Amino acid sequence: MREAMTRRRLIGLGGCLTVVMVVVVVLTVSGGAKTHGVPEGGSSFGAGARAQGKRGGLMDALAPVLAAGGGAPGAQAAGAQAAVGSSPEPDAAPGLPTSQARAAARLFLIGFGGPRVGDAVLKRFALHEWGGVVLEPGNGASPQQVADVIGQLRGAAARARHQAPLIAASQLGGDQDAVPVGAPPQSQAADAPAARAVALGEAKAIHPLGVRMVLGPDADIGFAGGPWEGVAFADDAQTVSDMTAAAVSGWKDGEVAAVPGHFPGEGAASGDPALEAATVGLSLDELKARDLKPFAAVAKHAPAMQLSAATYVAWDGVTPATLLPDVVKLLRHDLGFAGVIVSGDLQAASLAGGEPVSALAVDAIKAGVDLVWIPGDAADQDAAWRAVVRALRTGDIPAARAADALKRVGLLRASYGVR
Repeated sequence: MREAMTRRRLIGLGGCLTVVMVVVVVLTVSGGAKTHGVPEGGSSFGAGARAQGKRGGLMDALAPVLAAGGGAPGAQAAGAQAAVGSSPEPDAAPGLPTSQARAAARLFLIGFGGPRVGDAVLKRFALHEWGGVVLEPGNGASPQQVADVIGQLRGAAARARHQAPLIAASQLGGDQDAVPVGAPPQSQAADAPAARAVALGEAKAIHPLGVRMVLGPDADIGFAGGPWEGVAFADDAQTVSDMTAAAVSGWKDGEVAAVPGHFPGEGAASGDPALEAATVGLSLDELKARDLKPFAAVAKHAPAMQLSAATYVAWDGVTPATLLPDVVKLLRHDLGFAGVIVSGDLQAASLAGGEPVSALAVDAIKAGVDLVWIPGDAADQDAAWRAVVRALRTGDIPAARAADALKRVGLLRASYGVR
């Protein structure tokens, strides 16, 4: 600014008049005084008729979605301005447009350790416009404590003029509940009406706290010796299908979005994917005959589904399902699922082949995942965010893929009152 003022003093009045005359001439030749800004990322968003018939850039696809996503109350104008890349976010690396940084962060569900939200977590919520948070067992000591945590997270986002984060919780009953509300373990449900009643009761207990989504119910088959034995509803496909559908209905009536997992079924996995590299040794025909049935039962009703972090011999046997486009195709096209696809735990998925979480986040989104979930490692979360921003910039993640994911997530948020 000081340099600009000095130059103006040196140029003097004569120079200023010259500049004015040149501007007038240019505007006259161009047909008027109306100007069109060119947003970052090559977007023609807002450029009107000039953009018609031309191939759009990344922000042509993302800007309307970002603008529609809003932000904190009273921040609609600021959100729309940021959507066209007006200035870099505090956490954006040099040269990264704000809109791409925001788009990338909104594709993430993150977690944190312990029952308290420290300053470091709140600071990161002010820097990143994270799509949401997943609370896990250990994050919640009591309903009131969970309400306080959610209030802190939402407050940090609001002060930064970000959209409100989607608050999710892992709720499978008993000690598998992130929010302890006294619900019995999922496996203790006697029948479908009981499963629905428990889900509805939990939804009514956690909805007032600010939770709008749950990672549950578990739609896996309870194979003997499998990772979900003792947690799954039952060991036969029909019972699990009936109870899963009932639980999804109960959560929905309680105005909480259910996210059944872990597609395409990991009940027969060799171990718990969160603890070790785990493989499901069933063929695709075997999965269709048994494990896929509970997911098919809710595909037209569930607002979201979670993919598995296990590997499957039905495909290549080495790539976690959450990274496979063919698994997404099976869910979308064969089962007709139109809701939000949530990744498996990407830190767990990294155990399968040793790939960094940052690379897996990009691969998951490219495969068709709408929200990538990374639990409590801040370094992994930040590295993954930067990798997704780079992929958006280079086109490694196509603009249409990111826009589609943001649109699906936006519809879920609107349906469940996340503002």
